[in-house]
Amino acid sequence: MGMTREEAREWFEEHIPTKIMPVAKRAYEIAIDALTPPTQEQVEKMWRGEWLDYRETSFGVPKRLCSRCGSGFIGFDTKFCENCGAPMTDEAVEMVMERWEALKDG
Repeated sequence: MGMTREEAREWFEEHIPTKIMPVAKRAYEIAIDALTPPTQEQVEKMWRGEWLDYRETSFGVPKRLCSRCGSGFIGFDTKFCENCGAPMTDEAVEMVMERWEALKDG
């Protein structure tokens, strides 16, 4: 049986004495943070990467490094780092946000 975020908040507030137990209050804050999906700004700040060190190989193919994991990539622009999965473009960030929204909505 699933529970919406709002139902989880109501249950926690009803059953956990956050006003008299500081540890319970912190647990409540952590639980609420876990139930709240990230904003687009948070996704961009925490996960978004960019291709660095653009140069061409001897065959004229671009070589780049991921700013998040430092993994090398030879080829043309991709939406995500093939090593760490970091979104590298605005379109990739939008795709991540759509996935989060789908998870949030159940």
